Amino acid sequence: MAHPDASKSSSGDEILRKIAQKERELQEELIRAQQEAARLVEEAQRQAEALRARAREQAQQEAVAAAAAAAAAAQAITEQVLARARTDAEAIRTQAEGRMNAAVDLVVREVLGGLT
Repeated sequence: MAHPDASKSSSGDEILRKIAQKERELQEELIRAQQEAARLVEEAQRQAEALRARAREQAQQEAVAAAAAAAAAAQAITEQVLARARTDAEAIRTQAEGRMNAAVDLVVREVLGGLT
């Protein structure tokens, strides 16, 4: 009769050893999964930082390009305004010369007309 109890005890010990072994395997697997998760998080953070750096660089390049385009547009507008101002000034100068000649003619006629 001692043998059936010993057999049950032996099989119970075997089950406990298997459970303990499975627990160790699961614990090791959990540690590996945690390490892999930490590695993946670090990699994702590096990729995100690289993406942010590229986005900052692109934004800076676009800002420089936009500023250059705005400066070029302002220069073009300035040149157009100055060209119109020169044209208007020349027209006013021409008109003033014509009026001055007419005024001189009038003065000369008045002076000469008063002499006769």
